[in-house]
Amino acid sequence: MTSRSFFTSLFEPRAIAFIGASNNPAKWGFNILHHLIRGQYAGRLYPINAQGGAWFGRKMFKSLAEVSKPLDLAVIVVPKEKVPDAIRECSRAGIAAAVVITAGFGETGPEGKILEQEVLRVARSCGVRIVGPNTMGIYSAYPSNLQAIMTSTQFKPGAVAVVSQSGNLGTSITDRLVRREIGLSRLVSSGNEADLTVEDYLDYLETDEKTKVICLYVEGVRQGHRFMETLRRISSVKPVILLKGGTGVVGAGAAMSHTGALAGSYAVFRAVCRQANVVVADTIDEMVDITGLFLSQPEIAGNRIGIVTQGGGLGVLSADLCEAVGLETPQLSDHIVAMLDAFLPPFWSRRNPVDLVAPGRVSMITDSTAALLAHADLDAIVLLGMGYMTSRATRWLASPVLPREAMAGPAQKMIEGEMELVDLIVRQIREFNKPIIPVVDVVGFDEPGDLNIVRRLDAQGVMAYSSPDQAIRALAKAQKYYSRRQAENQSIRKGGT
Repeated sequence: MTSRSFFTSLFEPRAIAFIGASNNPAKWGFNILHHLIRGQYAGRLYPINAQGGAWFGRKMFKSLAEVSKPLDLAVIVVPKEKVPDAIRECSRAGIAAAVVITAGFGETGPEGKILEQEVLRVARSCGVRIVGPNTMGIYSAYPSNLQAIMTSTQFKPGAVAVVSQSGNLGTSITDRLVRREIGLSRLVSSGNEADLTVEDYLDYLETDEKTKVICLYVEGVRQGHRFMETLRRISSVKPVILLKGGTGVVGAGAAMSHTGALAGSYAVFRAVCRQANVVVADTIDEMVDITGLFLSQPEIAGNRIGIVTQGGGLGVLSADLCEAVGLETPQLSDHIVAMLDAFLPPFWSRRNPVDLVAPGRVSMITDSTAALLAHADLDAIVLLGMGYMTSRATRWLASPVLPREAMAGPAQKMIEGEMELVDLIVRQIREFNKPIIPVVDVVGFDEPGDLNIVRRLDAQGVMAYSSPDQAIRALAKAQKYYSRRQAENQSIRKGGT
């Protein structure tokens, strides 16, 4: 079986054998099967349990030999000693791909490593490729929902692939993506990587049309040269955002005991990643921040940033942050100042950052962003201070000292104004094809229901940030990625002429 056709069996199976199905809610053989069924996997699903019986109305087969129809994928959740025999059974049934959830192998020490080598030997002799062992499982959104995974989170289809050498880190990353309405294309917990390694998954994702951004968590790699060459190729066509575990002495030791992978010098690793144009995230949350920016904003052409703020302090802080991460905040020309003078109050800052000083109308904000993007030779705008209008209005309505009937009209007008601002900003991003990064105060994140402007932005595919720091650091890393990719592509074109 070719590598490509194998991954079709893994991520797009027409029929799955679930070996180790259980009626016991305390077992993974129950929970992962539940996630598969609850996720509405559209293919044929055959629960296998040596005792037979039924799983809440579904027949459980005693062995694969009882299944007469073709099978593409096996999910194996049996005791570790039974895994080799389960793989032999897969081979006899014509199954070429298996996800081995079972733990207790190389991550536990020498005895477990010997058993892991036996599993690998059997798999290779039988022609079965395996994910794991000691894996959280896999998820695929296409062509139908496949949730053969430990986490009960319900994913939505999207364009982000997550590859993680840690099951719980994969869950932490994907839960944050789900919370921000960012959908997944594929997810794989690579586990101990006895057979398939992180490089194999990256090879597949390089040409996977459903994947636009790759999030990667690694603790150590066994094929350093192949790993970096693969990342270099992928980064020329789509962003790879990498989070590294085992960056310190204690963490490196923990990584070795976790997956059996040796973590080398982080400084060297980070330098090589920079050469491969990999975007290195420092935290889980930053990985999500950067991912959201890549998906929701146009490509940023340069590093000249305009800052538009509804209060001076946020603008000052943002200018400092831009300087610290290598982004420019150029001063405004006399021509642009004159344009803004036409509709801004006489006390506005007349510089970049553009301090609107609590603007009284939504149009003052959007007219400013439009003028800057159209005429000021800027590559992106960071828009600060959103969320306050809706927060103020909802507190009017909840105030015990204000009559609700008197405040209903003004509150509604203010809420509608901020919702209109959200829609206009989204429209301007599309119109000018330049990033406008909305920074919404934490009070805006907390508003309930339909009054939450962050959810309104998420629904329209635009990531909002709760602080200038988050927005500007994500913007800077995305800008560096695009700049290096453009320079590399230009170099390749010149070399070809």
